[in-house]
Amino acid sequence: MEYKDYYKILGVDRNASQDDIKKAYRRLARKYHPDTNKGDPEAEKHFKEVGEAYEVLGDPEKRKRYDSLGSHWQQGQSFTPPPDFEDIFGFPFGFGRKGGRGRTFSFEFGTGGASHHGTFSDFFDALFGDMHQGGQYTSRRSSPKGRDVEAEIGVSIEEAHRGATKQILVGNSHLSRRLNVKIPQGAYDGMKIRLAGQGDPGPGGNGDLYLRIKILPHSRYRMEGNDLITVIELAPWDAALGTTCMVETLDGPVKMKIPQGISSGQRLRLRGKGLGGRGDLYVEIKIVIPKQLSTEERRLFNELKKVSSFKP
Repeated sequence: MEYKDYYKILGVDRNASQDDIKKAYRRLARKYHPDTNKGDPEAEKHFKEVGEAYEVLGDPEKRKRYDSLGSHWQQGQSFTPPPDFEDIFGFPFGFGRKGGRGRTFSFEFGTGGASHHGTFSDFFDALFGDMHQGGQYTSRRSSPKGRDVEAEIGVSIEEAHRGATKQILVGNSHLSRRLNVKIPQGAYDGMKIRLAGQGDPGPGGNGDLYLRIKILPHSRYRMEGNDLITVIELAPWDAALGTTCMVETLDGPVKMKIPQGISSGQRLRLRGKGLGGRGDLYVEIKIVIPKQLSTEERRLFNELKKVSSFKP
C-alpha cells in the first residue's frame, strides 16, 4: 500500500500551523479544481490528493493519529505497532490489546488497490476507517466541503422594502460567474442570504456563499431600525397656522395634516409606512425662513413683531 506524505502533498512543513495548512489547501484546491482544469486527469488526481491531505491535516485528531505512526509507514513493509497503538487508533486489527503487543504484521486491505471509501485512498482507510465490514475498513466521514464565504451586497431602501432581483458577479478573473440573487420583500440591514454551493471549492463539494445586506444611504430617508425619517420644510406662517402637505412614502404619496403651532424638529408619525411595513415613517419638521424679503414682507413681519406677544 502506497504511503501518503500529506505534508508534502500540501507543500507545508510538519510543524506548520493549522492556519498555514488551511491556506495551502485553499490555494491548491483552486489550482486543481475540475472547473478550471476540464478534461485534465492529472489535475483531478491532484485535486483528490489535496482534499485527502486536508481531511487529515486539517483535523487535529486525525493529524495527531497520522503523526503518531507516520514515521513507521513504508511502502510494502510491515512494522511492529507501539504499545499504545490501540489507544491511539481505537479500532480492531484482528488482535486483542494484550495479545497484540509485540506482533509484527503488514497493513494490507482490500484488493486491486481500490479505495474502500470511494474518494480517499486505501492508506487513508487503513488509518482512519472505523467500521469493519467483511475484512475491509470503511470511513464514516465524508470528504470536507469547501469553505463558506461571506460578502456584502448593497441594496437600496426601495429594493429592501419591495423586494428585488439583483445580479452579482462571483469568483475571480480566471473563473467568474453571474448569479441572480433574490432580495426578499422587507429585507433589513445585516440580513444574510444563503446561496448554497456558491462558496469555495472542496473535494466534498463547494461551500456556501452568505450575502450580508447593506442598505445604502438614501437622499430622502434615513433609517432608525425599521423606522424611516424624512424631512419636510415649512414656511413660518404654515407652521404657525397649520396646513396640509403631501409626504412621499415608499408606497406612494400620502396627504398629511400639519397642526398649527408646530416647531422645527417635531416629528409626525405615519404608522406602518416604515421599512417592509414593520416600522413607521416619521416626518420631521424643518421651518425655513426666506433669505430675502420683499418690501411688503418686511413690513408685515415688522407689524407682526409689534403685535405678537410670543416670546421664544
